[in-house]
Amino acid sequence: MRTIVATAGFTVLAALSITVAWSAAAGPQTKEPAILATNLRAATASRADGSTRVELPWILPGDTGATVSPDGRRLAFSSARSGSTEIYVSDTRTGTVRRLTDNTAADDIEPAWSPDGRQLVWASGPPGAHDLFVMGDDGTQRRRLVDDPANDVEPAWSSDGTQIAYASDRDGRYRLWVVDLAGGEPLVLVEAPGRLREPSWSPAGDIVAYTGIVAGNADVWVARLDGSQPSRLTTAPGFDGRPDWSPDGRRLALVSGRGGARRIWLMRADGSRKQPLDSSEAGDDTPDWSMVEATISPEPGSLLPDLDQQAPSGILVLRRGGRTRLGFTSAVDNIGDGPIHIRGTRVGVARTMRADQVVHHRDGTIEIVGEIGRLAYESHPPHRHWHLEPYEAYELRRASDETFAGRDGKSGFCLLDRWGHALRRPGIVPGTPRFVGDCAALQPEARLVDEGSSVGYTDRYPGFFHGQDIDITGLEPGLYELVHRANPERRIRELRYSNNDASALIRISPVSGATGVLTATILRRCPASDRCQAG
Repeated sequence: MRTIVATAGFTVLAALSITVAWSAAAGPQTKEPAILATNLRAATASRADGSTRVELPWILPGDTGATVSPDGRRLAFSSARSGSTEIYVSDTRTGTVRRLTDNTAADDIEPAWSPDGRQLVWASGPPGAHDLFVMGDDGTQRRRLVDDPANDVEPAWSSDGTQIAYASDRDGRYRLWVVDLAGGEPLVLVEAPGRLREPSWSPAGDIVAYTGIVAGNADVWVARLDGSQPSRLTTAPGFDGRPDWSPDGRRLALVSGRGGARRIWLMRADGSRKQPLDSSEAGDDTPDWSMVEATISPEPGSLLPDLDQQAPSGILVLRRGGRTRLGFTSAVDNIGDGPIHIRGTRVGVARTMRADQVVHHRDGTIEIVGEIGRLAYESHPPHRHWHLEPYEAYELRRASDETFAGRDGKSGFCLLDRWGHALRRPGIVPGTPRFVGDCAALQPEARLVDEGSSVGYTDRYPGFFHGQDIDITGLEPGLYELVHRANPERRIRELRYSNNDASALIRISPVSGATGVLTATILRRCPASDRCQAG
């Protein structure tokens, strides 16, 4: 049995509360090559053969520039999750997402790791006027490396860690420059026509690949640092650029617009054997080809779930106990490669159980992702069984300004294959129900509980079903967004997180003379989005 002991938590600032933490078993971890890419929805890790693609739970929509440290376990990236654009580092094994910069007057972007993993270089400044800075991997010892009125961006370390290449328009057009890590006057790195952007130093340190824009067409070029003439590796119309070397230096990943939408492509270092990365999707950008641990790119054969949150339905307003409450139906489908399998255990006199995720593999082995939440015994009828917390969260926001208007008080979920098959799922054939034990019903003394949701099954809860509602007492009539989030803290490891949110635009109308309470109507349902505005 493989074991990864992990804790993960997460906060989307201004949307939900986050702390991220993954922990893995101590000792050396196996590393395998994987290609990271970032799009508007998520950051992903794919194997070069296209066999696997997973979204990374630590990267939020809108984050950019995700890059892996040389030890294969940390991610540096740029994010505006705190309000300003800063540099963050996530340790995917030990568990933290940490902000390294705090500069509200500038954008901090494009982090790049030193070859020894002990430093980061990044670009900082207002749009069009960035300078380069260097800091330790813990955010200390910051210093300015390049300081001029130009736009200095897209830094890349040399393989020996002594120099940094970058793009700058300091002489009127973008060219590639190089500066010593110790500082000093930058020098032109490559002499070539056109605009030169996005340098990538080869692992051997003797070649720089870059995006060359000549006569309006962007292509991947390579330049040997012996002064010989640069060579163009791509010639197709449209965009080819943002190259990144494979760890062995034999191939390049790039962003290509050939065939329509931009995706990640691969080619040999001499430009031959161009082919799309099979797992890449439209919009994938900024490839980072690195050696990574399994916490970033799980082994092929890992049967991860994929929780697909359905948009709210069945809304109803009721008056109970002097309070006005908005009830609604929620459903989460598992459309992944494997079940979401939760195992709860406890020792001694603990009132709750530690909840671990059991990840199944095609070869019959399992992997444990630990402490993804807790199981608590719900003693109120009709439940009287063990609930997983957290699993799903509900929120109401004013549509006009996205301000918070209410939140559910639900006390967790019992996951079972009892609500039937997920509807309209081409290619998904549900098997025999596996999780049918009713979450150890009427067993408050239980020490071990298995619960979950198999592939092709849905977990559905109707309105007012013990906490399946939001208190709207005193709420003004108007337009609101009702948001449902599965796996809200991203503790459960999944194939994707970009489909965990869904929402509905609803109208809450004044008190009806017939019912004596507010009324609510769904105007629009928005799957795979936590925003639902009028069209």
